[in-house]
Parts: sequence; C-alpha cells; structure tokens
Amino acid sequence: MLAGELESWLPHFQSLEKQVADAVEIAWPNCISPLQSKKDDMTHEDRITDHLVQSLIRAKSLPGRIVSQYVLLVEDDNGNVTLSSKIDFVLTVGNDEDVYLACECKRLNVPYETGTKGLFSEYVEEGLMRFVSGQYSNGLPVAMMLGYVMDGRADHAHNGIKRAIKARTSTIRLNSERDVHLGTGRPLRFYTNHNCVPGHNIEVGHTLLAWP
Repeated sequence: MLAGELESWLPHFQSLEKQVADAVEIAWPNCISPLQSKKDDMTHEDRITDHLVQSLIRAKSLPGRIVSQYVLLVEDDNGNVTLSSKIDFVLTVGNDEDVYLACECKRLNVPYETGTKGLFSEYVEEGLMRFVSGQYSNGLPVAMMLGYVMDGRADHAHNGIKRAIKARTSTIRLNSERDVHLGTGRPLRFYTNHNCVPGHNIEVGHTLLAWP
C-alpha cells in the first residue's frame, strides 16, 4: 500500500493518468488497424484491449510496466488465497503489487442485429462501481476507464454516461465531475470523483475512444 498520506500521492497519480491517456490516444489508430477488416466478429472488449495493451507496450513511452489482466488475490482469515478478479490492465508503480494505476475498459454504442445498445448502465455498474466499492484500486487515489465507442459517436456516449451517472449519484457516491476539452478529432475526456466504500476519495479519468 501507499506510504504516507494519500493526498501526497495524488499529483503523482494524476500525472501518470494523463501520461497513460495521452499514450492511449497515440496508440489507438495502431491498435484498431488490424481489427478493421474483422469489425463485426472480432471486436469484443477483450480483443480490443489486447491490441491496445500490445501497442502501449511496444511504444515504451510509459514510466512503468503495462500488465494485462492484472490478477487480484484475496486471503481469508484462515490463510486461504483465492482469485478475486482481474483488472483489464494496469501501469505498475514501484515494486509494491498493491500500488498501480488501474484501467477498466468497456464498449459503448455497440451495434447488434436488433439495434445499437448504449451499454451506459453497464459502464457505470460493472466498471466505475468496481472502483467505488474498493474491488479495484483499493486505497489508491486515481484510476482510469476507457470507453470504446463502437459507432464513433463519442458525444452521444458521453451524454449517455452522464445520464447513467446522474441516475446513480448516491450509489456511486459521486462528489464531483468535470469535463476536459481537448479539441476536435481528439478523444473525449472527463473526470469523476467519488467517496469510496473503504473511506477515501478516488478520482477516475474517463477517455472515450471513437471507432472510425
């Protein structure tokens, strides 16, 4: 776990989050290029994330190690260890396995034969909520989420997520939210701040990546 006050680590983690978000933006075209011809049957969430992680690793631009499917283990009172869950990927921070910048990835505006599904509730309840509950990033000040916007409509996806967040303000223990304006053609970013169940605040950086 982090040594010292959590607030003293916040600027460092915020800097790391920005570096990862910038690296993801650069890697995104290379990530999806091999998948373009297989868009209908090969663009499941994990498949996209695998390509993105590989692109980030090859770029060698981040101050840490990118680990895909980061395993979280829990130990009960009797010393029995079990697999709790896996984070889509993390950027390691130092040598402590409990200190990392986590990134959870979700698809949005996904086309199906029956029509497009926004999956905004799933983004909040099955993604964001894992940080709020302390399942992921327990005791850490910052985390990340990536939204793969499969129909390219990032603004629409952002509005859908905002509605889902507003409907669950109490459940996700929301303190604040703020948008970041990066300019035309760039990924859409915004931040939410939450009072986690374990009792500390966590800032989650959201990046919405439009599939062309």
